[in-house]
Formats: sequence, structure tokens, C-alpha cells
Amino acid sequence: MLIIMSGKKSKVWDHFEKSKDDPKKAVCKLCRQTFAYHSSTSNMSYHLKHAHPQYSSNDVASCASTSQSTMMQQRFVLRPPLSEKRKREITEKIVDFIALDMRPINVVRGDGFKEMFEFLEPGYTIPKRDTIMHGLTSKFNTTKEILVKKIQSCTAVSFTTDTWTSIKSEGYMTVTAHFTSEDWQQHSFVLETKVLEESHTATNIKERLSEVVEEFKIPAEKRVAVVHDNAANMVLCTELISEDPSWGNAKGVRCAGHTLQLCINAALKTDPICQCIAAARRLVWHFKKSTKTTTALTHKQKQQNVAEHKLIQDVSTRWNSTYFMLERLLEQRWPVTAVLSDPEITKRSERGLDLTTAHWLTAEDTVAVLKPMVTLTELLSQDLNASLSATLPMLINMKRRHLVLRNEDSPTTKALKTELAKEIDTRWQLTENIATSIYIQAAVLDPRFKSLSFFDQHEREDAYSTVSDLAESLSTETAPESDHDSISPAEEGEPEPKKEKQAEISMLMAIDEEEHAEEKDEIKMYLADKTKVDSGPLAWWQKNEHRYPKLAKAAKRLHCIPSTSTPSERIFSKAGFIVNKSRSSLLPNNVDKLVFLSHNMKKLKSN
Repeated sequence: MLIIMSGKKSKVWDHFEKSKDDPKKAVCKLCRQTFAYHSSTSNMSYHLKHAHPQYSSNDVASCASTSQSTMMQQRFVLRPPLSEKRKREITEKIVDFIALDMRPINVVRGDGFKEMFEFLEPGYTIPKRDTIMHGLTSKFNTTKEILVKKIQSCTAVSFTTDTWTSIKSEGYMTVTAHFTSEDWQQHSFVLETKVLEESHTATNIKERLSEVVEEFKIPAEKRVAVVHDNAANMVLCTELISEDPSWGNAKGVRCAGHTLQLCINAALKTDPICQCIAAARRLVWHFKKSTKTTTALTHKQKQQNVAEHKLIQDVSTRWNSTYFMLERLLEQRWPVTAVLSDPEITKRSERGLDLTTAHWLTAEDTVAVLKPMVTLTELLSQDLNASLSATLPMLINMKRRHLVLRNEDSPTTKALKTELAKEIDTRWQLTENIATSIYIQAAVLDPRFKSLSFFDQHEREDAYSTVSDLAESLSTETAPESDHDSISPAEEGEPEPKKEKQAEISMLMAIDEEEHAEEKDEIKMYLADKTKVDSGPLAWWQKNEHRYPKLAKAAKRLHCIPSTSTPSERIFSKAGFIVNKSRSSLLPNNVDKLVFLSHNMKKLKSN
């Protein structure tokens, strides 16, 4: 029990109490620390100054601060001192806050952060930067161990990788892993984001990839594919991987999003489309650079009852941004024209920025042709979606149903469709024999596309045979060595004559089963199956795995491959929050830890 001193002479006693149990001891009301007291308050003043500087007042405090101090004291007196366990829990939550939200480690030094904790937990001392860094390292190691165990429990893993440059001009390489769990849930995790100090040659990238998969203990037989962009070094890297026995049968898969970008970029460079886009960019820039014209546009939108949307400036490396720029201009055509024709707003020399009638017509044609491709890109880039199986079927459907030439098409539309179809054929090699490609294997094991209606009979048979062989090989690899010699617990205690009788019955019954299996194997039964696909291939296989156990192994292997390298590219955006101007001196190892934790902790919490 504590008693409050009477007749205080020093303001220090606003924050201290004398112990009844020992009159030579004084207790800090703020942190409950005990001090020796021999008629002098110097040691208590020193403690206030260094442990609680906000309450140190050189023995003279204003009425306002005294009142505030009294209110704070009341709060401290009412709550018990913090236990060591509670302090550790708070520190761990601060570490989680920094990791999940990608905050600077030095956030703990901020005045606002300190004041918040002084109010929430007055008895808690904000840890130093080194303590937080130690907590992040510990969290990183723990999360990594969990991730290694998750990967070890799966049957196949695919990867995406890409390189990017930080604000310090350091070249980083990100690697992500993707796999399907035992219960047919798709998982995606970041494995590494580290500086690639060597030149970005195919050999160096391959060596780094090999180091990463070895570090996470991923054996050769589990490595399925590496999804990458169309850069020459990445293409050569995956060619080297496919020739390396330590990578098993891993394949290189070009990012569908990047490949589609190349196809559309080539088509947009043709006349008169490129001229229309150049004029649209100049027009949008005119509104973006001027507050006056932007305000006038808002006024005209209200007058004409048009949606109050801002114009969009495209980015040349993203074709869909060009689409959205043209789409928005078409929406805002008449308010834009009204602003440009208003002499009080637009100078005579700038009125020519408005698009010509031919440009507007070209924009309409371009938007109409590209619109379904926006949807295609969104479907292919979905996170945690087994989209590789849908890539070629959707592209072929796009060609046959949308890019087919029609009599009513304008010359611009016909030219754009023709160029797009040619580019898609070339870059996906659709005019060659693709029946055995990894894209088609995945499509066969997707109930939505298994009929391969876009193939002739001979091509379909090749595709089905390839998948059947894959399923058989995977079943052979995972089958027990001595299937016939295994004895179930129920059989273990049975008498020998009864076992012999059961063996004879099994032998007799097996004849009919073998004949039936030869007549109608798994692939044939699967192809004839009309079971409805409600929500994607993974959900279908989850329900039907027991019916087609061999094909299920192949499906689990192929459906873990994403269609794009978007997962790696999304990490670049996250890393941009971490490696910025205010944290440009952040060590590369710390960048790796923060990116790893920010992405993977959220994924693990949601699983």
C-alpha cells in the first residue's frame, strides 16, 4: 500500500509517492520504479528528466501542465504496473505494425508515436530501433520456417520472377512461389527480394533462382515452371533451367500479360491509330497542366450533366492505360470541346488541340476492339487464380469470335483486328502444333475447356495422350514400392486361411476390373464426365479428386502455374513504399525482410 506525502515542497512529488512499508523509499507513479529517499529529490528529478522528460519541469510547472499531470497521475494510480509479458506483447505488436503496413523502423522515434503510447500505455517505454530490428529479424525467421513447412507439404511449386531497380539504382530480383494445397486451395508467397549485384545475365539469374529454391528446400521433382517476361535474358534463363537436371522437368512460361502487351503495342503503332493516340495525349496533357482548364471542365460537366470524371493520362508501357485514356476522352468529348471552344478559357493558338472528327472515329473503333482484351487481361492477372488453363482457350476464342472481320467494320477496325490476330498467332505460335504445350495440358485438366473444341480430332488425341502420360508418370513416382505386400490394420489379426480366401476373391474380381480399366481408363471417363463446373477448376477437382486420382495429381501440378508474372510485379509497387527517398539508405537485407513479412504475414493470416 502507498501513501501520498503531505507538505510537499518539490513539484517532483507530483509524480512520486512515499512507501508506507519503507519510509526511505519513494515510488514513481508513472512507471512504479522504486528509489531511495534521504530528504533529497535529486535522484527522482534525474529519473523524471531522463525516463519521463515530458513531466520534467525544473521544479516549476505551469498551472496547465500541473492540471494535466494530475489527470495523468489519476490514470496511473488506477491501473497496475505493466508486467514483462505485457511489455513483450506490445513490442511484438509494434513489430507487426511496422511489418504489415511497411512503416519505417524509425517511426518509433516520432513524437506523435511517443505521445500516442504515453496516453495508451504510460508505463510502457518505447523500444529502441535495434530492438525493433531484432524483432523483425525474429519474425522473419519464424515466418520463413512456417513457409518452408507449407511448401514441403505440397506436391508441386511454380515460380514467378522479375527484376526491378530501386531509387538508389540497385537492381533487385523478386521470386514468388505458387502451389496448390492438399485441400485444393491456391497459395502465393514471396520467397525473396534481394539485390542482384552481378550483371543481369541469364546465367546469373538462373544461379540466383537455384539458390532461392535450395534455400527453401524445394526438390527438383516439385519444380514445375518459372513464369517470366519476354526479356531475352529471362527467356534464355528458363532455357538453361529446362536443360538442368537439378530443376527436374521445370518449364519456362512467358507472362501472358506481357506477351499480350507486345501484341497490342504493335497494333497500336499502325496508322491512323498512332496519330490518334498522339493527339489524345497532347489534349489530355493540356488539361492536366492547367488548373484553369481543369476547373472549367468541371463546370462544363455540370452544365451538360456529364459524369464529373477527370481525364486520364496514359503510360506508354501499359496498353490498358491508353485504352482508358481514349475511353475517358470519348465519355468527356463534349465538355472537352466546350472548354476548348470557349475564348475566355482557351487561347486561339490552343484550340487546335481538339481532336478531329477522324480522330474521334478512330478512338471509337480502337476502344471497341480493345474492350474485351481489358477483361481478358484482368482474368489472366487475377491473384490466386489457376488461369494458365484458360490462356490459350480464351485467346483462341478472342480470335475466332471477336477479331473475325465483318462487312460492317470500318477500315481502321479491320486493320486493327488483322494486326492483333497476326501478332497473337506469332507470339503464341498458334499456327504450329501446340497440342502438347503446357498451356494445352492445363486446359485439358480444366473441366471448362477439356473438350478442346478449337482443335481437330488428331490434335485432341495428342493432347489427351500427353496428359494421360503425365498422370501415369506422376502416379508411378508417388506410388508405394510394394503395394501388394502392405497389410491393413484390420487384416493384421486375421487367420491365414481367411487371408488366402480374400486374396483368391480379389484375384478373380480383378480380372473384370482390369478389363474395364482397359476399356475405359481415367482420361476417357473424365472427358465423358458432365459434372457441372460451378466456381473454377480447383473447386471442381476438390469434389472429384477421388474419382480421378491419377489425373488429380497432374491437375494439382499444372493448376499451380499462374498465367502472368504479375505476382512479382506487384511486389515492386510494395517495395516502392519501403525503398523511397526517406529510406533510401535502407540495407538490402532489411528490404528483403520487410517485403517478405508485409506480403507473407497477411497471406498466412488469411489462410
